[in-house]
Amino acid sequence: MNPDFDNYLNQLSPGVSAQVGEFYNSGDYNAYSAINPYAYANVSTKRNPGDKLYADLIRAQTQDYNQRFAPVENFMAGQITATGTKSLAGDLDRTRANMGSAVKNVQGQQNRDMARMGLQGNNNIANSTTAVGGLVGGVNDTRLRDADRRQSLLSGSLSNIALKQRRTTV
Repeated sequence: MNPDFDNYLNQLSPGVSAQVGEFYNSGDYNAYSAINPYAYANVSTKRNPGDKLYADLIRAQTQDYNQRFAPVENFMAGQITATGTKSLAGDLDRTRANMGSAVKNVQGQQNRDMARMGLQGNNNIANSTTAVGGLVGGVNDTRLRDADRRQSLLSGSLSNIALKQRRTTV
């Protein structure tokens, strides 16, 4: 190994060091491991050795893309439907379940508060307009987010999806 590379790995945490070392020493994950930068060192400049090395690099990158990224992109493209994505049904189920849990939680809090004052709680909150309105709002928001996901898949603009997720959960 290269002593400079070993020194660099020693400065990293053990977990990160192992991952970086594995990446750069494994032909499975490193697109560049099969490229010999000196393969064309003895080739005449008239034969364009730099172009040949660059072509090797492009072929390695294309192969890496086809092996690691294209399957994910194809899967994501396969999730698109005429009206949204295939994730919508599961998202709606989770929204309904979470809203039901939230309503039960609020009902339980209200009953405990009333019990502290010696009153009996009212179990009608689940049928109240507030609960129904919350459920409708949650379902509508889920549909809008699915439409946004579909549009992002179609336009290829998923690159900032992590930022969007952090912005909506904070």
